[in-house]
Amino acid sequence: MNKVAKATLTWGGLIALALMIYLSGWFNHSRSRVTLGEIVYEGHSDFSHIRVRERNGVRSLIFVTPEGRETRQSSIDLEHPEQLQLGYTKTLFSTMLLDDSHERVLIVGLGGGGMVRFLNKVFPDVQVDVVEIDPEVVKVAAEFFGTDSGPKTNIYTQDAFEYLAEEHPPYDVIYMDAFLQPPADSGLEEKTKRLKQIEFLKGLHARLKPDGLVAFNLIVWATSTPGDIESIQEAFPNVYQFGVPGTGNLVVIGSLKEEGIPKEELLHRAQVLDEKYQLTFSFADFVSSLKK
Repeated sequence: MNKVAKATLTWGGLIALALMIYLSGWFNHSRSRVTLGEIVYEGHSDFSHIRVRERNGVRSLIFVTPEGRETRQSSIDLEHPEQLQLGYTKTLFSTMLLDDSHERVLIVGLGGGGMVRFLNKVFPDVQVDVVEIDPEVVKVAAEFFGTDSGPKTNIYTQDAFEYLAEEHPPYDVIYMDAFLQPPADSGLEEKTKRLKQIEFLKGLHARLKPDGLVAFNLIVWATSTPGDIESIQEAFPNVYQFGVPGTGNLVVIGSLKEEGIPKEELLHRAQVLDEKYQLTFSFADFVSSLKK
């Protein structure tokens, strides 16, 4: 059973904030209906218009814009549900280059639950908490993608800002598949918005273990991205940027560790991880895509 908590968004009682969900699939190039297959489900909520399409054993979660444009958020290979299908979700796990000894992780933004299934399979002892504001997404993830709460997984239908303001045992990693920031029409001047954003990001420190990490999925061409990166760099002692070849995604990792890791050491770690886990993607490729 999902743990469901309905909540009104607040942020320190200072201003009303909205959740800006930059689910990377919203910004990937649209796939044709022929490529993604027939519609097997369609639904609406206060937050989204969703379709599920299926073709040749691959099921995809689609978000539909008000203009009717379809963009893929996630996919599942029904024969290998634990395998990550999209480049950005694979690259988010470049966090393992910095530390692969996770005990507790938080995922902000559920989507089709690919990251949850991956963690449950590869790291069955890791506690996975997920916070997702849209109950329709939670329902579809359970019914069509086999992603639900379980012995080591809690899925909370709750506003992410409120969840992060609550007290929880600290996490090794927070995966931000949804980047949180004040809405464009919040009435704040740009400088004030950035200060609020930095304040929020620094507040994440309290939700992390001393050497914790936060991984952000950003969109390269979004006008807010340069400022978002600057805010992350202001909030964390060390920041790593990984490109996602063939997409418009950029994975940015903020680390609480004071000392950075040289690229040569990251490459050595990648070789060890590739040999240890034998996954369907290469950690060495992540190092090759390291921008900074």
